[in-house]
Amino acid sequence: MNCVPYQAHGERNYHVFYELLAGLPMQQKEEMYLQEAESYFYLNQGRACDILGKEDGQDFLVLVQALKGINLSEDQLTSTWAVLAAILQLGNICFTSYEKESYEHAAIAGDTEIQIVANLLCVSADFLQSAVTHRVTVTSYDRIFTPLSVEGAIDARDSIAKTLYYLLFEWLLLRINEWLAPWESDCALGIVDIHGFEDLGVNSLEQLCINFANEHLQRFFSQTVIAQEEEEYSQEQLAWIPISKMYSESCLDFIAAKPHGIFRILDDQTSLTQATDHTFLQKCHYHHGNSPWYTKPKLPLPVFTVKHYAGPVTYQVHKFLNKNRDQLHPEVLDIFSQSHLKVVSHIFQKAKASYSQQRELGARSKGPKPQASTLVAKFQQSLQDLTAKLKRSHVFFIRCITPNPKKLSNIFDVEYVTCQLRHSGILEAIHIRKEGYPVRLPFQNFLARYGFLAGQRHSCLEEREGCVAVLSHVVGNPSDLYQIGLTKVFLKEKARQLLERRWSQRQSWAIVTLQRKFRCLLRRRRLRVLQEKVTIIQAHFRGYQARSGIKG
Repeated sequence: MNCVPYQAHGERNYHVFYELLAGLPMQQKEEMYLQEAESYFYLNQGRACDILGKEDGQDFLVLVQALKGINLSEDQLTSTWAVLAAILQLGNICFTSYEKESYEHAAIAGDTEIQIVANLLCVSADFLQSAVTHRVTVTSYDRIFTPLSVEGAIDARDSIAKTLYYLLFEWLLLRINEWLAPWESDCALGIVDIHGFEDLGVNSLEQLCINFANEHLQRFFSQTVIAQEEEEYSQEQLAWIPISKMYSESCLDFIAAKPHGIFRILDDQTSLTQATDHTFLQKCHYHHGNSPWYTKPKLPLPVFTVKHYAGPVTYQVHKFLNKNRDQLHPEVLDIFSQSHLKVVSHIFQKAKASYSQQRELGARSKGPKPQASTLVAKFQQSLQDLTAKLKRSHVFFIRCITPNPKKLSNIFDVEYVTCQLRHSGILEAIHIRKEGYPVRLPFQNFLARYGFLAGQRHSCLEEREGCVAVLSHVVGNPSDLYQIGLTKVFLKEKARQLLERRWSQRQSWAIVTLQRKFRCLLRRRRLRVLQEKVTIIQAHFRGYQARSGIKG
């Protein structure tokens, strides 16, 4: 959800915002104080409000029909648009600073946007203003309000926007699933759309999480490919060749392992009041300075580099701790759970109940007080749940490759495509398969193409014996270039090339033979025609001679 407050150059926010502004009827836009996309900070940072070939207005109508299709009422649709409009208004809230008791305090520059957000979501404007300018600490006796700096207020504002979007998305997802499968079933089809590997101009905690997920799922993909390979060898009763260790090595343990993985260090530092991004970075340098997966900067810069399977990525540690604390704040839950909009109050009351349950479980647990759930802790748990579900499923992998970065037709950028193949793990899958016998052909298909290479006697042999005869004749026997299973022939690439070369030679020889025979046939036919013509000419000439003699 970090795409909501920030986009890199050339990137869009979620399409639904632009579609809402382009497709919502004018009367509703006025009621929700909506303007053009360029006027919202959350939409104009990437300078990509318009995309060539995308009709946002038409797509909005399709979206409305889809939401009506899952039985959303008009009130629920209106509430959904109100939440999205409120998120856009939140992004336009600006802050000023003033000094009090030698500390910087943030204040809202103008109350127009905060009042609009309060009206849209039917909550108290005063409480909302306090939530973006103060941090609330809950104690056993009371709540302590601590004024925030401008930077802290911006973070609080963005956190509320992300929370609104996240809970709305979660609610819609639940409604879709309820509509698709109203009862529990062991037979279900799920689609996991995975965001690709990221290496942007500035990489932060979001990119580290995304790349960690890709690394994690890449390992699952590699393990699945290896398991499928081993199962196929077992079914054919062939000796399994263990895959080289290089394919199981990755930086996952270095990032997430206890007690000194990067995520563990980040969680530990997040729980300390005096810790900063700098102390987190120094801890990382201390524990991982000699790791093959980690690189310290040559200059004293606030960055570190991780060597992922797809390549090295340098991360800026600015706001790492702040982002890791990004959680549902109790004061925000209180404000929006009292909203007069049913959808808003429902999703926040549900989130508040879950938050309270977590706190109760933490209070009842023995031993030291557990840490609050951090962003990376939630992320890792979610990733583990996803992987566990994938392991229980029959998985198919679909890799989408873009031919060029500009998405234009008839242009194939080799370097760009190669980079995608490497990042998506396809090249690694090819390497895994090449470790064994990458070419597998059923006996029938093998004999249909190569059977004639064994001579005429292959037709009177069984399928397996015919395959043995062909390979013995062409490749040799014994040979480590092939194995023959119960139903398939397993070949190394070199063996396939030998077969193809011999096949081409036999095809060439057959073609030359056919050409020779055909030319011979044509010549004979021509000779026969000439002979017939000569006979006719001779007959006519003898007749002429005979007639001339009689006259004389």
